[in-house]
Amino acid sequence: MRMRTALLLLSGWLVACGDNLSGPPPDPPDAGEDPLVVRGRYLVNDVSQCPFCHTPRRSDGMPDATRFLAGIDCIFDAVPDDDAAGCISTRNLTNHATGLANASDDEIKDALLNGIRTDGKNMIGLMPYWVFHNMTDDDADSIVAYLRTVRGVQHMVTANQPPFTPPDAVLPPIDLDDIPMPVDGVADMESALRGRYLTSMVSVCIDCHTPETIPGSFMFDFTKVFGGGRGFPAALFGYPVPPYPDVIFTSNLTPDATGLDGYTREDVVRVMKEGLDKMGDGVCAPTHSGPSSPYAGLTDEDLDDIASFILSLPPVDNEIPADCMGPPPA
Repeated sequence: MRMRTALLLLSGWLVACGDNLSGPPPDPPDAGEDPLVVRGRYLVNDVSQCPFCHTPRRSDGMPDATRFLAGIDCIFDAVPDDDAAGCISTRNLTNHATGLANASDDEIKDALLNGIRTDGKNMIGLMPYWVFHNMTDDDADSIVAYLRTVRGVQHMVTANQPPFTPPDAVLPPIDLDDIPMPVDGVADMESALRGRYLTSMVSVCIDCHTPETIPGSFMFDFTKVFGGGRGFPAALFGYPVPPYPDVIFTSNLTPDATGLDGYTREDVVRVMKEGLDKMGDGVCAPTHSGPSSPYAGLTDEDLDDIASFILSLPPVDNEIPADCMGPPPA
């Protein structure tokens, strides 16, 4: 794979919400009844799916629960033939000196929301701070509160290599006006608005399912929000090629004939919770596939709100290439 192709496809993969190998996180430390910690644990592990990018894998591909959120060395190598270039690593988020133990709450929030690393350098745009910027202060505080409870793991993650060195500037946050509002006449506007928040400000569904004007640029085509069409290499998720195509494209989530026209709330919830489409077939999208979707941990209310919002989107005509050639791997 050429370096340019790898970079363009990688841009979406690293911010994906999870996959069928995410697995349950280890039992958290006793958090008592602190509502901030309870909320933060839910956001980190179920909504935003942070463990996918920040928990190392065992040799069998499953997440290593003994190193939960300890960061991944060279999660992807865009230049495999050059030992000095192409690797990008993810941060140790545990409560250890090699992680976040020495960072202040404000520094952690600045990284999460604004893309400023705890060492003061700018963060690479592959971390979706430009989406998370729009989450509420309470939710940002809850994430920090939960991370403070995560068992410390000693792991000094290797530095990123060129071209993934700190950029000169951070990416601007998504303009709230560019996030679609539910169409008029939606049955439950409050539910749809909660779904808008869940999909577009505290998780990265809006990122994965919105095409870019220039692949890899993080410049989105806001005339096709949630219209799908971003490509991800199957090999990055362990999908065999063949029978799968080299590139899997995200689905059009709008109620258009090229998207989810004819889907009910129950159908959308089933995709999220079970990884099954309207016909009962498994979807191969890495965020929803496998024996059980990683989003099965979402509350019934949140699943219903997400479905309400998805079905209230304005239709986007965006034909997507076939993204599956056979059932997803178990």
